[in-house]
Amino acid sequence: MPARVNPDVPGEAKLLRRVGRRIRELRTKKKLTMAELGMDRRGRVYFERQYVWKMETGRVAPSLAALSHFAKRLGVTIADLVRGI
Repeated sequence: MPARVNPDVPGEAKLLRRVGRRIRELRTKKKLTMAELGMDRRGRVYFERQYVWKMETGRVAPSLAALSHFAKRLGVTIADLVRGI
């Protein structure tokens, strides 16, 4: 179950939107669809397209496992996803 944005944590929503934007930029640069980003290279679905959309728009907080999956699919490190944000 993905974590929803906590309105009581200052700056969390803004941070999640920035991370989501970075992932979207990298995804479009790699010419992957949201569905493809949620799959592994063999086509097994780990994250549904709707989850990827919610994560890219800052509506849910991705887990470390999700960030690791997205980073691997995008060919970057988790540090690259959050660097400078």
